[in-house]
Amino acid sequence: MLAGTVVGAERPNVVFLLSDDQGWGDYGFMGHEHVRTPNLDALAAKGMVYERGYVTAPLCRPSLASMVTGLYPHETQIRGNDPIGLGKGTSPEEKVALRARMTAPMLKHDSFIKQLQSHGYTTLQTGKWWEGNPLDHGFDVAMTHGDPLKGGRHGDVGLKIGRETMQPIYDFVDKATAGDQPFFVWYGVYLPHFPHNAPKRIFEKYRDVAPDEPTAWYWANCEWLDETCGELIDYLKKKGVYENTIFVYTCDNGWKQDPKRRSRDDGRSKRKPTEMGIRTPIFITQPGKTEVLRDKTTLASNIDIAPTILKACGIEVPEEMSGLDLRDTDALKKRDRVFVEVYEHDSDIDKLDDLDDGLVARVVVDGWDKLTKRPDRSELFDLTKDLDDRNDLSKKDPEKVARLEGILAEWMKDTGVAR
Repeated sequence: MLAGTVVGAERPNVVFLLSDDQGWGDYGFMGHEHVRTPNLDALAAKGMVYERGYVTAPLCRPSLASMVTGLYPHETQIRGNDPIGLGKGTSPEEKVALRARMTAPMLKHDSFIKQLQSHGYTTLQTGKWWEGNPLDHGFDVAMTHGDPLKGGRHGDVGLKIGRETMQPIYDFVDKATAGDQPFFVWYGVYLPHFPHNAPKRIFEKYRDVAPDEPTAWYWANCEWLDETCGELIDYLKKKGVYENTIFVYTCDNGWKQDPKRRSRDDGRSKRKPTEMGIRTPIFITQPGKTEVLRDKTTLASNIDIAPTILKACGIEVPEEMSGLDLRDTDALKKRDRVFVEVYEHDSDIDKLDDLDDGLVARVVVDGWDKLTKRPDRSELFDLTKDLDDRNDLSKKDPEKVARLEGILAEWMKDTGVAR
């Protein structure tokens, strides 16, 4: 039996901690020289950490949709953050219609949240949420309203969580525990995403050690995120439910500088198929029950989040979810391969059936070999020697390029789309 498997009627609570725009090495537990994340460090030390985790897309909305559904962007038809056509001359009514068409694909997909709800969990949404009203997607309680006419786009009121208050989570936990009901919390906190405006007391820790002031503010936001996670954890301890809570942590995509504070952003992070855009640590922890593991080599993916949470809660995983249980180390090692898709920020919602419309690149990381296949060329990298994927080896090893291109084509076929 896997560590942390549900036994009998015991059902763990689940807290999904979701960072926003954070570099994969910018944590204490990942060895950053300066960034302090003591609360995440403590959770990671009690659970299973995969240092070589990957997102399914280096852009907020498609990345989150994959986590929720256990499907890739080409399967969800959620590929960009916004629909093409939201220009200055677009009327409010037209904008609402475009948003409704943009979010419609999500309604037809199952998700781990819907599954939790249907199996007796009470569910809370806070923070970032792109797909309209969260109550339509398996949440019982939501901070976000999703109304475009009231500023609803990617979180609206929900984005106050962490930065301004934690009270909605406390109130939700109070009600769930009073009713002796297992709960799920979506903590999609809008941190360390810009604006990088952490409390000055945190900024002061980094001002003199960061290479420049914008980086110091970003590092401060990373610690601010961790501080809010600590507040959430402390409240669960106070309520006596910490030990019966599974914590799952990941990030949506890599770091993007605050445009109001210019720095040395060289365009190799968010929205890019580079390692700084697509890599993230992933961990799952249930204190005292989860196996303690620190894996520096095995590949994991955010496509694995949905099936992991469901299996940890004793719920059968829908057949269409192709990810693996992150607690099953043998299965991950046998797969030893992950896939990523990169599309433009804005999608033509009239062309969602054309899987190449707006395509920037598809990526396969196979062991330590990485292929980035763009519409006009393929790039090959050896991540054992080139951790920041800057040295293209495609011309030196065309046979490996062909092999990895074949793996990408087979993946598209296996996930329901023949190429």
